Amino acid sequence: MRVWELAFRRASFRGALFWVEEDGPQRGRRVAVMPVSGGDAVITEDMGLAPAEFRVSAYVASDFADFEGLALEAACTSPGPARLVLPMDAGLSAHCISCRRNRTKDRNGYIAYDLTFIPAGIGGALAASGLGAVRDVFAAGVGAAASLIAGAF
Repeated sequence: MRVWELAFRRASFRGALFWVEEDGPQRGRRVAVMPVSGGDAVITEDMGLAPAEFRVSAYVASDFADFEGLALEAACTSPGPARLVLPMDAGLSAHCISCRRNRTKDRNGYIAYDLTFIPAGIGGALAASGLGAVRDVFAAGVGAAASLIAGAF
């Protein structure tokens, strides 16, 4: 028999640990909607997959919840993508795009947060792998060459 209480691991982002009350990915497609002038119909165009969005109701709870909360806030406001691990999902490289302390749910030793993450795209993968610096140096070199050529004319 499976023990569900042990099946869910503690979540983390950028190494900051937290508990999850509720989470789940929001998935869908990007659709451009164009109203037709003078008509009752619209034209729609499928623009591909929308980025998945992970909305998480999180909390820290312990005698050190104030410090754990500060660590989570620092992790969420640091630049660049980092590893996000949720209780039942495989870890992924993600950006925290929103970190809101939810004071209405706070109790002694318990601090609640509403967090939103999106998976890191190609640029984020380069930065996380260290290749972002190579890309930036290459871009700077191309920019300098373009300036020299433009200056010659």
